Amino acid sequence: MVDENKPEVPDELTLTLRKPIDFGGEQIHVLELREPTLDELEKFSKEYQKNGHIAGSKFLISLVSGHPVAAIGRIGARDYKAAEEYLANFV
Repeated sequence: MVDENKPEVPDELTLTLRKPIDFGGEQIHVLELREPTLDELEKFSKEYQKNGHIAGSKFLISLVSGHPVAAIGRIGARDYKAAEEYLANFV
C-alpha cells in the first residue's frame, strides 16, 4: 500500500559535504547516493548484524557512493545523518 501523502523518494541524491574530506590524495566534496540493489542490501544486513549500526551504515553508504569505507568514515556527523536518512527509505 502506498501512502499518497508521503513524498516519493528520489532514485538518486547528491549530497554536498559540509566539509570536504581528503582521502588518498583526493578531495571529496559530494556523495552521489542512489537506490541500493537487493544484493547491496543483503551485504549491508550482514555487516549490520556483524558489526553494528554505524559500521553497517558506513558500509552501505560506501557501496552506493563508490567511495571506500575508510573515506566514508571521515565525513562529518551531519553529512552521515543526511546520507543515512536517505538510505533508510530503502531498508
